Amino acid sequence: MANRVYFNAVFGGLGGLIGWMLFGILGDRAAPAERVLAELALGGALIGGSIGYFLAGSDALRDRSALRFFRTGTYGLLLGAVGGALGMVLGDVVHHRLIEWRGTGRPGDAMTLAGAMLARGLGWVWLGVAVGLAEGFASRSLGKSSYGALGGALGGFVGGAIFGLAAEAARGHEARGPLWGALGLVILGAMIGSLAALVQAAFEPASLRVLRGWQEGREYPLPRANNVLGRDEHADVALFRDMRVEKRHAAIRRDGPRFILENRDAAAGQTRVNGEPITGSRDLRDGDRIELGGVLLRFQLRTARAARSPG
Repeated sequence: MANRVYFNAVFGGLGGLIGWMLFGILGDRAAPAERVLAELALGGALIGGSIGYFLAGSDALRDRSALRFFRTGTYGLLLGAVGGALGMVLGDVVHHRLIEWRGTGRPGDAMTLAGAMLARGLGWVWLGVAVGLAEGFASRSLGKSSYGALGGALGGFVGGAIFGLAAEAARGHEARGPLWGALGLVILGAMIGSLAALVQAAFEPASLRVLRGWQEGREYPLPRANNVLGRDEHADVALFRDMRVEKRHAAIRRDGPRFILENRDAAAGQTRVNGEPITGSRDLRDGDRIELGGVLLRFQLRTARAARSPG
């Protein structure tokens, strides 16, 4: 889990930085008043699309699968752009309404800072929701979509509040404005990515941890009713580089509280659970060791993992 949170934070921060760079190139910060909302929407779409692209494709990047990265990243790009445009415009509108309600305020004033943080946080919630949904849509998982949206919303609010703080810190300091803006967007992307991963990990029903083979130490969630394991680019658990692993080697199917391993296209002896060859199907228990070709995986139930945790 810790690895996924870390990588999501890195990829989200990278997306925020690239979005800031794109807005600097394609946007017009000195646009006339009648075009301000359009420029804000453009900036939000560039930032949101960039963050969404890298976060939705983060798992594929870790698997070094270019095809999956472009496919899943497209969901993040499209939904992130919509959420980012909405978030940027909404945050600006709420911010100005708060200023009108209590007066202009001075830069650094506590109430001014609080208002800016609240407004930006509420605005960027929508980007977090969109990015979280995109990850679930890319993996065709309703559970991952809902948990991702919840975690993304939390990350969007916290990251947006920090972005608002950075924006206020830059007021009246034109030379430092770009630096603060870049920092705020990097933090925004990192918060959306890390909190989305945390919430998903907290609610995922089960996972597989790679003990030996490609991506050793990697943990794959099992959020779908039917999770395919193999070398196929579209597999839910992508196990590349071992030619003894078939493209659609096996599947783990969820039936209520039960998780059932099904041998698909593998030859006899190439699918084992705790050393026992599996030619048909078998119920899995927490801690079971699954061998697919030369890859060794450990099956982990969330409820059992929580019970083992101290306290």
